[in-house]
Amino acid sequence: MRRKFVTIRDVAAHAGVSVSTVSHVLNGNDQHVGAATREQVQAAVNALRYRPNAIARSMVKQKTATVGLVLTEVDNPLFMPVVAGVEEVLRPAGYHIVLASAPDVTGEMQAIETLRSQQVDGFIFMSLSTCISNDHLVHLQDDGVPLVVINRCIGDEAINLVSWADREAGYTATKHLMTLGHTRIGTIRGPVESVPPRKSASERHQGWLQALAEDDLPVVPHWIIDGHYTYEGGYQAAQQLLAQYGPGQERPTALFVASDVMAVGALKALYDAGLCVPRDLAIVSTGDPPVAAYTVPALTTLSHPVYEAGHVAARMLLDGFTTGKAAATQHITLSFFLKVRESCGARTKTAAP
Repeated sequence: MRRKFVTIRDVAAHAGVSVSTVSHVLNGNDQHVGAATREQVQAAVNALRYRPNAIARSMVKQKTATVGLVLTEVDNPLFMPVVAGVEEVLRPAGYHIVLASAPDVTGEMQAIETLRSQQVDGFIFMSLSTCISNDHLVHLQDDGVPLVVINRCIGDEAINLVSWADREAGYTATKHLMTLGHTRIGTIRGPVESVPPRKSASERHQGWLQALAEDDLPVVPHWIIDGHYTYEGGYQAAQQLLAQYGPGQERPTALFVASDVMAVGALKALYDAGLCVPRDLAIVSTGDPPVAAYTVPALTTLSHPVYEAGHVAARMLLDGFTTGKAAATQHITLSFFLKVRESCGARTKTAAP
């Protein structure tokens, strides 16, 4: 038999107090309610297993304690730490997230309409650093809806942004290879020429170029191969690199690979070719998913502060909820952290010949 829906009037009758007294206790406005009465009300709530009507409460407070988290790819392993970081901040504050998948601008606009109809209190958008239109986000903010975006091309628009220091990552990775004695450093880069453009790919490549320029090291065009941020792309890029050289011909002794996904593909191609990493070719990449510590050899990589980005974005949003005021726009950039493992050769302190 279906359990009878318990109302606030039932709680008041059971406790022997007025409906308004129960309301004050449930909403925390009970400074004028005696301790004994509060205990009576709580005992009645427990006895009747009363659950507040969330819809009714949200209509009164004009708040639903929910946040729309809109992801470009909900199945992308890179995005899951973002969700964890957001929840770490919002859940203790009494907020819950509603996930939505939006692979493009049209999808984002549809997600916004759907989530606004559910009266979410604010939005966090996590994308793939593609440079696309932000007009719909500007309109959303103009409507007074709090929002934060992660990993997006924003330009001069007054939108709260959390991004990663991608150029710094490419620079740091390349400099690390230089400290190990490498002077012939190639790269498997991300989709620099994709449409729409990928900012992270371009920035990491610029970091590689900057590091080489500072030490007057050569930029060899055929040592630059696109791997498209995929396993297969990394595999094919490494094959293409190796196919350019015959016995005794000079080739790079080290590679900066712009993502761990491509690095895993490259490791497979080098293994298939009978080469040993890092003895024959040292590798440093970026990302640091759990698998990076378990490849053979384990990948030296720039750890992606993805969880931290979710944490920071949620804190920015929550601060706005708490103050009830529109704070000045913030653009926060998070740095990568170098994790030295085996693929760069640093463990043996010897560089490849």
